[in-house]
Amino acid sequence: MKIYYGTAPETFGLVRGKKSQIQLSEIEAMPKEIKLAAGKNDTASFQIILTASERFALNIAKQPWFSQNSKRRNIRLSAELPFELGMNHIGTVLCDDGYLRGDVLLTKSVVEAEDEEVLSVYCEISVPKDAQKGSYNGKIKLFESFGFERESLVGEINIELRVYDYCFPENKDNGFHLDLWQHPSNIARYYGVELWSDEHFVLLDKYCASLGRLGVKCVTVIASEMPWNGQGCQSEVRYDANLFEYSMIPVTRKCDGRLEYDFSIMQRYIDLCAKHGIDECISVYGLVNVWDNKTYGEGHVAADYPDGVRVRVFDEKEGVYDYIRTAEELDCYIRALESYFIETDQNDILRIAADEPADIEAYRKSLEHIKSVAPSFKYKTAINHAEFVNEFGKDIYDFAPYISAMYSEYDALMQFKAEMPEKRFLYYVCCCPEIPNSFLRSLLTDGYYIGILAAMTGMDGFLRWSYTCWTDDPNNDLRFGPFPVGDLNYVYPSPDGNPWLSLRWKALYRGIRYYVLLKAAAGKGLDSAVEAAYNKVMLERDVKKLYSNWDRNAIMSVNPDDYREFAEMLMSALEE
Repeated sequence: MKIYYGTAPETFGLVRGKKSQIQLSEIEAMPKEIKLAAGKNDTASFQIILTASERFALNIAKQPWFSQNSKRRNIRLSAELPFELGMNHIGTVLCDDGYLRGDVLLTKSVVEAEDEEVLSVYCEISVPKDAQKGSYNGKIKLFESFGFERESLVGEINIELRVYDYCFPENKDNGFHLDLWQHPSNIARYYGVELWSDEHFVLLDKYCASLGRLGVKCVTVIASEMPWNGQGCQSEVRYDANLFEYSMIPVTRKCDGRLEYDFSIMQRYIDLCAKHGIDECISVYGLVNVWDNKTYGEGHVAADYPDGVRVRVFDEKEGVYDYIRTAEELDCYIRALESYFIETDQNDILRIAADEPADIEAYRKSLEHIKSVAPSFKYKTAINHAEFVNEFGKDIYDFAPYISAMYSEYDALMQFKAEMPEKRFLYYVCCCPEIPNSFLRSLLTDGYYIGILAAMTGMDGFLRWSYTCWTDDPNNDLRFGPFPVGDLNYVYPSPDGNPWLSLRWKALYRGIRYYVLLKAAAGKGLDSAVEAAYNKVMLERDVKKLYSNWDRNAIMSVNPDDYREFAEMLMSALEE
């Protein structure tokens, strides 16, 4: 059996489909060594690309493996390094362009392949915070065997790792405000457990841990039914996705007519997030700019209320569920929520959030009403209409303009930032633009650029609407309506209840590290190093030109080596 293998950057994208993306000769010509760089409390990653002339099983662990196909030979990878090295098989997902694209970091040890089927393995070296500065060498050995044969060494990959003296902060303290909205109802739905049950919270603990590892700072609280209208998943022609989110706050109408509010589920989720370092902000959705729903009844549930808030209530006397149907009772609900956050000393980090309001007057009316009801609340808005920046600049506490609105209203945003330094400024991308983004078809260097762009524009972080918005069968088919594949998620559901991370998750993680480096160097006055680093990877620095140019090759480097050198330039400067 002839084995073809080599190394590739962590941004390599395996593609299978109508045509082969990579030929055997290309794999054979790939380098058998790789040079990496990392700081302390950091990681360094790459991929191994491998195939063979016969059917084979690729094993990345020590466990034995016998294939059900009696002619399948075994290849095993074994690492020899001074630091921990983790390996994951990269699974493919069907993209909207018809190709199978590598993205899922699988946790199984063995993958079986047919002859000449190309596999990729994600390799990540973890450098501890107490590591010594210097150069380290290691290798990954390839062994081949069949049945009860003794393994034979058939190849080696040499690794050279340079460790710099700069120590990265823990992600919860990295100064980058990452807000990835959570969709906990979808997790319960996928795994078939009761919403807000103990079993549900066991699963949520695992997903919140992955959010914390990425550096997410903001808790998503759902305070009414389907605030995003299920992203339009309801239709006479059924979509293969259910994206409705449900309130975390049960409400009961007691026999004497009083409304009783149970905040325990919401608080349990807030505390769970805090356990994983997600504690800078609590974003409450469902009280302003609730997305309209005409499918289940025309108009607002409470006809005299300025927004479409839908609060489900259990009528204890009648034993039935209904909805709050008057403005007076909705106001009581909102006042009770305000009182709860004040009494629990959480009001300072609370934000009443709105997602992409489109009607200035309707949004103003809704804001004015809730301000009159709960005057202590602060507001956060994802803005996709540029005119909202100036219109509501003084009302909004946390700005999150869509990337094109950030570009077009950049001067106004910077003026607000200078005048109101206590406010937070993020930017976001969603189902567009094409560049930069985290679609399955996006280049992984886009994830790097997202963090670098935040630093260059003076923003405090980044927002995205989706983390676990899965279709019915997300590990095989993520296509959903007009949304590009990958728009709905950063992680995938594994059978054991843990999230499978993705290459796109790792790319965003790396981009945030680059933000941290830029901010650390700027904070030490290393202006020449910062400028040289930007010039290495950003081909366009003028925000107004960025607004009018979505050509990836014109605005950013797509060469992974440039980003490695970018990081080394900054870490080297920070050592001096």
